[in-house]
Amino acid sequence: MKIMELPLDTAVSRFFDEAERNGLERRQGQVEMSQEIAQAIMNKSSLIVEAEVGIGKSIAYLVPIVQQFFRDRRQVVIATSTIALQEQLERDVHNVLKMIGVKAKVEGAKGMKNYICLREARKHRKENEEFAALFELALRGVQRKSALSVTDRAWDKVCINSVGQKCDDCKYRGRCEYLQMRERIRCNDSIVICNQNMLVSHLLNMESGRGIFKGNLSTIVVDEAHNLESKFRDAFTNSFSQREISREIMKVTSNRKNTMSRLIIETIKMIDAFFNFLKNDISQQQAAADADMKTFYYRPSLEIKKLVLKLRSNMKEIEMRTNRRLHSLQTLRDSENNANLVWLSNEHGVRINVCRKDIRRDIGRLLFSSSRSTILTSATLTSQNSGTLKDRYGYFMDSLGYPDDICISEPKKSPYNYDEHSMMYVSNKLPCPKRYNRNRYRQEAIAEIVRLLKITHGKTLILFTAKDDRDYVFGQLTSAGLPYKIMIQSSDSSQEQRLENFRKNVDSVILGTGTYWEGINVEGESLSQVIIFKLPFPVPEPIMEYKMSKAECPLLEVAVPEMVIKLKQGAGRLIRSADDKGIVSILDPRASSRIKTAYREDALSSLPENNTTENITELKRFWRKIREENKNE
Repeated sequence: MKIMELPLDTAVSRFFDEAERNGLERRQGQVEMSQEIAQAIMNKSSLIVEAEVGIGKSIAYLVPIVQQFFRDRRQVVIATSTIALQEQLERDVHNVLKMIGVKAKVEGAKGMKNYICLREARKHRKENEEFAALFELALRGVQRKSALSVTDRAWDKVCINSVGQKCDDCKYRGRCEYLQMRERIRCNDSIVICNQNMLVSHLLNMESGRGIFKGNLSTIVVDEAHNLESKFRDAFTNSFSQREISREIMKVTSNRKNTMSRLIIETIKMIDAFFNFLKNDISQQQAAADADMKTFYYRPSLEIKKLVLKLRSNMKEIEMRTNRRLHSLQTLRDSENNANLVWLSNEHGVRINVCRKDIRRDIGRLLFSSSRSTILTSATLTSQNSGTLKDRYGYFMDSLGYPDDICISEPKKSPYNYDEHSMMYVSNKLPCPKRYNRNRYRQEAIAEIVRLLKITHGKTLILFTAKDDRDYVFGQLTSAGLPYKIMIQSSDSSQEQRLENFRKNVDSVILGTGTYWEGINVEGESLSQVIIFKLPFPVPEPIMEYKMSKAECPLLEVAVPEMVIKLKQGAGRLIRSADDKGIVSILDPRASSRIKTAYREDALSSLPENNTTENITELKRFWRKIREENKNE
């Protein structure tokens, strides 16, 4: 009997029974996860499952969804949040197809900023040789950034995401790889691997018939699902920048400048003044914070409130005179609604953002459907290690409006030997890291970091919650005369090269924040220690403040779960393969027995390192032990 003629769960079992023949090591957690996903698909239900490092979760979900694809020939979408995982999944799905002995259309669908715009490349081709070469390559069909050697500055000028134009009238439309890809995933029954933003965009638009994928989706898998709430929040948010609001005014008044010039000039000046205030206030908020802020409070002074009222009045007059509605005006008006959150961001210039406060019901309605299965997975979905499954997944489930009748899986524990290969050290020497003693904490932390680096002789990733702390420690370590190469996270296209240097320089040390908590994968001796500079509690900011305002105990119901999930991500950088060995060191004394916090047990028990010590002598003995073991292997 052909495998496709068997019930799905039986076919999945047979695949793993023959795993060794296909070069796969049989892992019990992987088999259990795959079987649970098969059951969810067969029942058209949804499932949430945490799978720790080493489970092989991509194979676990690919086996049942690929086999189901050949049963109903309905499109399948796998969404993740990083390009690195997208590219790995493209390789994995082709391997699974080969193991099963079938062929299928597989579409790697990256976001528009990963593709060049031929029209923009042509416009810039005479500026220098780099742009000229990009245009020639694009004409020959080389249009993905990953296939091009290009600086970030040049790419920002020619990628589709930066254009802000409609593609309907573009003469290169028929040669555009991005548009061709969009057409294929809209028309073909295929296995699509995309980013989470694309999936969320589809879910928001499908009800109006403008979805990106086919309407017959049978299964959605979201990997790295701990990032999904923020993707939905972004999609539900209306925002505008100074440039956009000014350009909108100029566009609707382009034919009436002679009669409206004074009003336009006055309005543009007010917009400039308004955004200058916002820029200054963002700088003040960031300077006062003890961690990096991604969003900022909108807190206008009385003078600015009067300016905004006058600005709205001018924009209403422009609307009446031109009989054109200004989107930016509507966004400003929306900010007055108590049901909305208003905040500022400053990643690519200052933006005002407006979004409804509670979007959980909308997320649940869009994400979970009776006509398909939705599988949510990640290595970090639970925020506590005790209680019922609903308790353990509770924070994540609540953030997505997860229905009560949806299946919840027992977390799949890593098969790696953490008991023998790793130890967690918690420092009890440092002062509690509060804003008022930030400098004292940083200064005393340097001595503790140096002691820890001497144990492993470098080979360390140090994770921070604030760039300011990272830069301070980097400066102190580079001037300390240590016998290790000290590196710091790069913010440009040389990031991967920086990590490659860290891998090759075995005794080196690298300092990072932000994406380094979950975005890097370094196997082997080069990463033998992860140092957590401070527990990664969320910084006070508008969205987090709203969440905390709805909780009976904001610390334990919101701040601690957020911290625990990120702590698991950071500590998870250490053991990336069965042979990896090393140390997770937490400098923050709030995780120590000296400061008996209400969340200490939840934080430490959430990590797979069961061997925990606050004695640095014991830590040295452990390191000597695993070094001896490595020599004898």
